[in-house]
Amino acid sequence: MPPYPHGHGPTGTPPPGGSSWPWEGEPDARRFLATLFLPGEVVEIRAVDVPRVRGGVAAGYFDDFSRLIAAAHDLEARRAGGIYVTLNPVNPVLLARTANRVEDAPKRTTNDKDILVRRWMFVDLDAIRPAGISSTDAEHGKALEAAARIKASLMACGWGPPALIVDSGNGAHLYYRLPDIDPADKKGVVEKTLKGFALRFDSDSVEVDEKVFNASRITKLPGTMVRKGDDVAERPHRRARIVEGPAAAEGGPA
Repeated sequence: MPPYPHGHGPTGTPPPGGSSWPWEGEPDARRFLATLFLPGEVVEIRAVDVPRVRGGVAAGYFDDFSRLIAAAHDLEARRAGGIYVTLNPVNPVLLARTANRVEDAPKRTTNDKDILVRRWMFVDLDAIRPAGISSTDAEHGKALEAAARIKASLMACGWGPPALIVDSGNGAHLYYRLPDIDPADKKGVVEKTLKGFALRFDSDSVEVDEKVFNASRITKLPGTMVRKGDDVAERPHRRARIVEGPAAAEGGPA
C-alpha cells in the first residue's frame, strides 16, 4: 500500500511525470533506511541537480520513512541528478524546518553541529573518470570488484563484515558500524581510517574518496536513479541498489 492515498504525493497531487506506485526503488530504499536509522529518528533527504530549481537543490527532514520514500520517488520523477540522505541521524528539532516534506532551494541544510549520534563510516569507491559523467560498465564493474576485495582484506585483518555494500550507480559504497565516538570525532578516527584505506587500496581505475569523513555527510539513497551527464549507451544512468546486507554482525574491528 503506498504511503499516500491512491499513489499521490504529500500535497495530494500525483507525482510529476505521471509516475505511480508501486515504485521499483522502494524495497532497497526502505531496507537501507531500516539499517542505518532507528524508527522515529530524523533524517534529511537532499536531491541535487533538480531541473528548474534555483541552485538545483531540494531537501527536507523526515521522521516518517514511508513519507521519505514517497518524497524520493517524487524527486526521481522530477529527474533529480542524485538523491541522498544524511549518513547519521540529525537533531530532531530540525524536523520543524520542513516536517516530512521537501522544499526547493532550501535556505539551510544539515551541518556537522546538527549531528547528535555518529553511527556510521562509509567507504566511497569512485571509478576514475572525468567529472560530470556516468561510469562505463567496465569502470563500474571495477569499483564493485574493489569493494569485494576491501571487504575480504579487512575481514582478514579482524574486521567484521560491512553492514551493507551498495552499488552507488557509478561506483560502490561499504558501510561500517562505528563504536560510540564523539560526533565531532576530534581525534580524527574516521578521517585517518579513510586516508589509510586510500593509501592501501587506491588503483589506476578506482580510488577511495578521502573527503567523506565528516559527520553530516550525505550518501546515495539506494533504489534511486543516478543521473550524471547524459544517458548514453557507453555511460548509462543506473539505479543505485543494495548488493549485500544487512549483515547480522556489525562491522569494524572485531
